[in-house]
Amino acid sequence: MRVLFFLLFLSQVLFAQNEELAINFIDNDFDKALTKAKDQEKIIFIDAYTTWCGPCKMMDREVFTDSAIGDFYNENFVNLKLDMEKGKGEEVAKRYGVRSYPTFLFINSAGALIHQGLGYQSAERFKKIGETALDPNKQLPALEARYSEGDRSEDLMYNYTVALLEAGDSRAKEIGKQYLEMQDTWTTRRNMEIIGQLVSEYQDPYYNFIVEKRHLFIKEFGEGRVDGTLLSLIENHYYNEIEEVDLAEVKQVINNTFPSSKAGTFYDNFELNYYDVLGKKDIYIDKARKYVKKNQNLSANALNSIAWNFYEKIDDKKGLRWATKIAKKSISKEDSYYNNDTLAALFYKRNKKNRAERYAHKAIELAKEAGADFSETSELLNKIEAMPD
Repeated sequence: MRVLFFLLFLSQVLFAQNEELAINFIDNDFDKALTKAKDQEKIIFIDAYTTWCGPCKMMDREVFTDSAIGDFYNENFVNLKLDMEKGKGEEVAKRYGVRSYPTFLFINSAGALIHQGLGYQSAERFKKIGETALDPNKQLPALEARYSEGDRSEDLMYNYTVALLEAGDSRAKEIGKQYLEMQDTWTTRRNMEIIGQLVSEYQDPYYNFIVEKRHLFIKEFGEGRVDGTLLSLIENHYYNEIEEVDLAEVKQVINNTFPSSKAGTFYDNFELNYYDVLGKKDIYIDKARKYVKKNQNLSANALNSIAWNFYEKIDDKKGLRWATKIAKKSISKEDSYYNNDTLAALFYKRNKKNRAERYAHKAIELAKEAGADFSETSELLNKIEAMPD
């Protein structure tokens, strides 16, 4: 199974075991939440989700189970979980313009939207969104009104930028630009945090600033997050025109951006993906073997991706045996549903029914524990069970 992991700059995703939710949610009853909010004179927090949304499930596992988050939200809000594709949820989605998931809506007891957030958030950032929703001076509609009336104070521009970023609003780019133009320096923590969220393209002004001040960003936010952001922007830039890519140019850019201790691995990974995307199977297979041999500390995800590509691309026994070893190495680093699925698929392709069946069952159990979609593994298991003994 191929799994895509998104590089997060200012929040780090940590995987936890399933726990009971610490936030006391009303389940899919909008009218009940309104009534309760009126009685308690509280703001309503709505977790606008869908059943297929991966980041929604991650919020359930990793943030909504946090006792400190539960205490804060239970004390200050009436909390509602609302499926945007069922019943009242469809109406709410249209009313508040919900198009991405998860969306976090904060409305008053009259149903007026006062603040919102978007996407997976760390516990720390999710609490900040709630704190902002409680502050009348930082609520998005109030900030919009003050801006429309001509207020361009530094505090207004900062708070407005933050609120727009939290809401995933495209206006954040222009308002953030106006705010940063007011600043004598961009190297304060809060300004660097804004820049880290506004950067969107390789070689845009924010990208160039992060490269120039990389050591300061690393000091504040950590090397993994900063370099992950820069690398993803470089990769996205070149992958957009993959057939025209000059590998020598990419290598130079990576060498000029990162220390030599990291640049080699980053370039090797780019080159590997380059041949994969272009469908140059033989070159990819050769590069993959060399890449794994050269880089002994590859992540579970990186190893799994290579093993899965071999499953998809090759049929020779020797290559499939090698890929099986790589999948097992991935599992030794992180025993998860996705790499167990890959191992099951490889054993299936090698006509090893018993082992394929064992790892398919394990993948499904791990997926259930993680709240992940296992429909593809179920289909694979059906094929495995249909194999002759």
